[in-house]
Amino acid sequence: MIAVFAATLAFLFWHFLLDYQRQKAESDAYLEAASYGNLLRAELDRELNALLFISNGFSSYIKVYRDDLQPDKMQAMLADLFAHTHHVRNLAVAVDYKLAYVYPEAGNEKIIGVDYRQVPTQWPKVKLAVDSREGVLDGPLALMQGGSGMIYRFPIFVDGHYWGLMSTVIDTPHFLKDAFKDLHQPQFTFAIRTAEQKSVFYGDPTLFDHKHIFLQRTKVPNGSWEWAIENKQIAELPGKRIGVVLSLLFSFLMGTMAYFFAQERYYLSEGALMDSLTGLPNRRLLDSRLNYAHSEARREGKKFGVMALDIDHFKSINDQHGHDVGDEVIKAVATKLKSCIRDSDTVSRLGGDEFVIVLKDQSSPEGLISIATMLLGMFNAPMQMHGQDVTVHLSIGLTMYDPSSEITLKQLLKQADLALYQAKQSGRNTYSLWQ
Repeated sequence: MIAVFAATLAFLFWHFLLDYQRQKAESDAYLEAASYGNLLRAELDRELNALLFISNGFSSYIKVYRDDLQPDKMQAMLADLFAHTHHVRNLAVAVDYKLAYVYPEAGNEKIIGVDYRQVPTQWPKVKLAVDSREGVLDGPLALMQGGSGMIYRFPIFVDGHYWGLMSTVIDTPHFLKDAFKDLHQPQFTFAIRTAEQKSVFYGDPTLFDHKHIFLQRTKVPNGSWEWAIENKQIAELPGKRIGVVLSLLFSFLMGTMAYFFAQERYYLSEGALMDSLTGLPNRRLLDSRLNYAHSEARREGKKFGVMALDIDHFKSINDQHGHDVGDEVIKAVATKLKSCIRDSDTVSRLGGDEFVIVLKDQSSPEGLISIATMLLGMFNAPMQMHGQDVTVHLSIGLTMYDPSSEITLKQLLKQADLALYQAKQSGRNTYSLWQ
């Protein structure tokens, strides 16, 4: 009986230990896949942005020389732009909605004179570009002149009025091949698809159906792409059956001690990066995200914003309604904050009712103020918690990192805290910007 009991405990020990080790290895593999995904996304963004800037330059040319837009000058301008690009099949310009110019003309004659309004497959994206007054990336899709590619459509407005549209047709296979040429690693495989149509345009489409993949979403002009990244090392992990054999080799004492050790380590690993109450990144993961944003800002000359938030009179909410309601308020606030913040940004909980938000790619304090105003407006109405109306308001401190400054991340967080203190001193339920 004792032998059976000892063997059973030993079996449980190895079952949980090996399961923990496998989960840890899987977690490490996911982190490696996430890091690799960030490299892929950064390189693709760099290559894509270089192509999209073409339209901005051409739009400026139209606005400056609007009274002298001779066909030969237009073609010369397109030819010069084309000569300085890579991975572009052609550049086309529509005056109003009719394609009037294309370079190179050879092989593209059939699209000259086409009216976008008469092309059902392309008109919706053209209309979206004009209505939104922003560039729209479409595709990959079948082209009117044959083949397939991505099309970046950029609306041109002169004196506030729609003038026409510039289209940059990107040779998708060559563009993607060149973007990833220095990043291929045998350990990883990946695929990319459009978020709307779920159309895979790079990699193996079945990869999205695999069990152990890392999924990420990236923004493109007026749309999104989804990535599936697989770390092949996960498939090489040992199976679980080995634990059955090894469990018979260990004694009662070793089995008991190792079992509890594995359980403890398992739960520690689960909570290492995420807040247990809200599921948001905790202080440790926030530090990592801040360091990444800081490095990116200094490298690319970009600015980013930091918000320090807490719940006004949270102690009174706990005292009046109880700690269970207080926990529900914390979770509800976390959900609302996360719902209106971009995937590329970070909403974190430091503890208690303290939150910090990192907002990447912010060009001015006005952008931070706009977001803060929106967040405050989300809490105008009381919340329903366990049948009770609970009034919840926030105080927010704002600050912005400028890569031209020598400020440290520690000083940046201090500025956000001081701005938060100023907001509280101003009566709460408001924001304050660090000056």
